Amino acid sequence: MMKETVLTGYPSIDKPWLKYYSEEAINVPLPEKTLYQYIYDNNKDFLRNTALDYFGKKISYGVLFENVEKVAKSFSAMGIKKGDIVTIMSMHTPETIYCIYALNRLGAVANMIYLTLSEQEIVTAVKTTKSKVLVVLSVALEKINKVYEEMELEHVIVVTPSDSMKAAMRLGYKLKTRQGKLSKKYISYSRFISMGIAVAGIKDAPYNKAEPAVIVYTSGSTGEPKGVMLSNYNLNAVAHQYKVSGMQFERGDTFFNMLPPFVGFGVSVGMNLPLALGMEEILWILPDKENVARGFSKSKPNHFVSGPAMLDGIMKTIKTKMDFLTTFAGGGESISVEKEDEVNRFLINHGANVKYVTGYGMTEFGATVCTGMNHVYKLGTLGIPLPAVIVKIVNPETLEELKYNEVGEICFNAPNTMLGYFKNTKASMDVKKKHLDGIEWLHTGDLGMVDEDGFVYFKGRMKRIYVTRTKEEMLYKIFPTRVEELFRQQLYISDCGTIAIQDEEKINVLVSFVTLKNKNNDEDKVVEKLMNYAKMELPEHSVPAKIMVVKEIPLTQSGKTDYRALEQMVD
Repeated sequence: MMKETVLTGYPSIDKPWLKYYSEEAINVPLPEKTLYQYIYDNNKDFLRNTALDYFGKKISYGVLFENVEKVAKSFSAMGIKKGDIVTIMSMHTPETIYCIYALNRLGAVANMIYLTLSEQEIVTAVKTTKSKVLVVLSVALEKINKVYEEMELEHVIVVTPSDSMKAAMRLGYKLKTRQGKLSKKYISYSRFISMGIAVAGIKDAPYNKAEPAVIVYTSGSTGEPKGVMLSNYNLNAVAHQYKVSGMQFERGDTFFNMLPPFVGFGVSVGMNLPLALGMEEILWILPDKENVARGFSKSKPNHFVSGPAMLDGIMKTIKTKMDFLTTFAGGGESISVEKEDEVNRFLINHGANVKYVTGYGMTEFGATVCTGMNHVYKLGTLGIPLPAVIVKIVNPETLEELKYNEVGEICFNAPNTMLGYFKNTKASMDVKKKHLDGIEWLHTGDLGMVDEDGFVYFKGRMKRIYVTRTKEEMLYKIFPTRVEELFRQQLYISDCGTIAIQDEEKINVLVSFVTLKNKNNDEDKVVEKLMNYAKMELPEHSVPAKIMVVKEIPLTQSGKTDYRALEQMVD
């Protein structure tokens, strides 16, 4: 419903995006309950509906709640209580989901850590949070074996990808992986469940808005990962805002979840949102492009959300109609307008009556704060803020608010803003700041602007700004993102990642890595062509010192460019 708005010139005051939302979306209170209470209350009358689809095995909401009860009893038998932190190192298998919600019922915190952590990083994650229990996916046991004594754990529970598979598939998995007996120091999932049989019942811990429900970690692509504390209120606020946004999330719809739970977006939009809204969550734990494309083609979901890295795989694989789609969305990394237009044409040509909608979010928001929608869409933007979110563009140096179409740092005030970084008050204060307007804003470190219609535009990352010095001893700022966006516009380039390194004179210079759409192209000629183009389009100090053609741009677990890995690739 469109509403007339008198503009003052400042987005945070005018909130022009609200004209796209209903009165209910704007005014209905956000849920004040735990994660478990929210999904239970919304689904207790639909217990026979499918909650999870795991490799073809359908798990109803009734069975989901029964399993959460069993796991909660077993954690209780181990002595886990309100305020305790349990570390989980796993993918989004059903057992992992049961564990997260079971801990939530007890008032305990799920500390979600990456499967790719080094042995010592695992020790640090466990000891810093004082976790006495670790839940780990069997594929990571080799790492755990090496540091088992250092972690000083009381219990290690091992879940496997096959625990919830159908019998025939489970047998095949065990034969293929040569799954043997567990060491006595570890507890299998089935033995863990048996530990709670004698527990009479579970009393749900009371809701507390100011307490964390999960800890997830920033991806660390440009710095040390930080533990982001997200509350029940934070995560439920995301689900609720999507529910009333007009995005057509309906009970019984299928939602393809390829996002691991140790990523903020994965635990929030991938896991909690579909269950809170009564959808059927298709759990896909095979994360590479080819397998995701295969799973997408096979399951034909109503809703699909991914990073841009998955787009090419799907576009190469899908040959049939895609009229089953209601949502085809992406985020985590910006793509060019040309690429977005290409995806939209692909969708039209395959019978999908949807657009490729992009959004914006951070781990610190648990997920999204801006999103495009099929009915509210503008090419090349991040969409509009969610109903309860306010966006503000400020001068990074003075914090003065900027007007429409002026580029500055993007800040948000949102109900899903994290409580803070775990045991890192200084870092929390660096990003959460109260302005003169009396409102606390989270500073994203990203550059952008807002237009008069309320659409948000991404213009680069402040966090990747470097100072360089020319031969004339002049100082300039260089922006790797600017080079990436320029190169991605070239039809023969598939993707680009650019880093800053110091040369022999300790001066910052840019190095670009590109992947080619046509692998048969002469790489030397491509590099020469790109270098000439950069010299034409960029100031001298921003021209890359080197351009390298690579097979693929490495990604972090959350689907973003892994700049640390690129630094290791410089020869």
